[in-house]
Amino acid sequence: MIRVRHPDRSSRSGFTLIELLVVIAIIAVLIGLLLPAVQKVREAANRAKCENNLKQMALALNTCQDSQGRLPPMSASFGGAYFAPLLFHLLPYIEQNNLWQGAHFLDYNGSVQYNPPSKPSPSSTIDVGVIWPTWDSVNTSSNPSTWLRGTLIPTYRCPSDPSLGSGVSGIEEDSKCYDWCAGDASYGGNFLVFGKFSYDPKTNLPVFPTPSQTNYTTVWDGNARIPRSMPDGTSNTIVFAEKYARCESTPGACCHGTWWMRGIFHGQKGSPAVNDSDDSFPGDALSAVIGGGSNGSLATPTKAGLFQVQPKPGQCDYRVGSTPHAAIQVAMADGSVHSASPTMDPAIWYALLTPNGGEVLPGDWGN
Repeated sequence: MIRVRHPDRSSRSGFTLIELLVVIAIIAVLIGLLLPAVQKVREAANRAKCENNLKQMALALNTCQDSQGRLPPMSASFGGAYFAPLLFHLLPYIEQNNLWQGAHFLDYNGSVQYNPPSKPSPSSTIDVGVIWPTWDSVNTSSNPSTWLRGTLIPTYRCPSDPSLGSGVSGIEEDSKCYDWCAGDASYGGNFLVFGKFSYDPKTNLPVFPTPSQTNYTTVWDGNARIPRSMPDGTSNTIVFAEKYARCESTPGACCHGTWWMRGIFHGQKGSPAVNDSDDSFPGDALSAVIGGGSNGSLATPTKAGLFQVQPKPGQCDYRVGSTPHAAIQVAMADGSVHSASPTMDPAIWYALLTPNGGEVLPGDWGN
């Protein structure tokens, strides 16, 4: 009788150690080849989002012009809101009207608080009957309520900005970010468009007025209009440019940055006074501004150079624009968005910032 010997079922075919190592090596090589492509696609998407943000902000300016008959100030009373910065005044025109309306509320709790609790309480707020964003204003549209100054505005944030989100949640205080928490931004407004300045007759460079007790309501308001204030042309005048959310003078020391709510009065009962301990001013080291500022705290465009391309957050210059992309993106007064090369002639960059300098620009300055 012939017996058929069945194969040993306990012996199973499988990969040897060497084969496994080869497969792992092949997968690692494929990942290494694909990763740069994925990063390029992600960066292209982020760059497109950043460009769209600038586009929306520029179009919002034109809508504001149509509604109010003029452009908002760098910081001043405007459009029904008491003393507030440029990016606050822009909120109703970027679909953030509820947040703008929410600035009715001040966390006074019966008296001015220079050191409010870490979590705001809407029940202790007082509606003063006017739109007035202050250091103590509460964002009641969020749940739980947060500080208005710590509210994140998606349109004001470029997803490629490596310094974004280095504050805290907006509910807690952070002594390293001057109590401004998470309300950072990735864009700055051109002071030479929205603020007040004059030209030095000897140097032809901008001169910024010094704020005082008698001029603080107008010193940061250029009363700009399209196209009257821009004889150089709306397509030749920068209104917004990219700018890192945080630019530290030394790594780990948060003393410079870009906050969309910077440029307010603390909100004392009665007439506000310049230089109160919790006032903030456009043009200081934490402002969403390029192209100059109050009392020379921001350098003039020609003195501060052009802009910075892909700097490290701890090594960027808060006085100028900065971008994580290969070229800085800027929004023009006509609503268009362009990229400016880091090899650009400084004179051309300066001409793009000045709305009435009389310069003649080449037609191929940007793409």
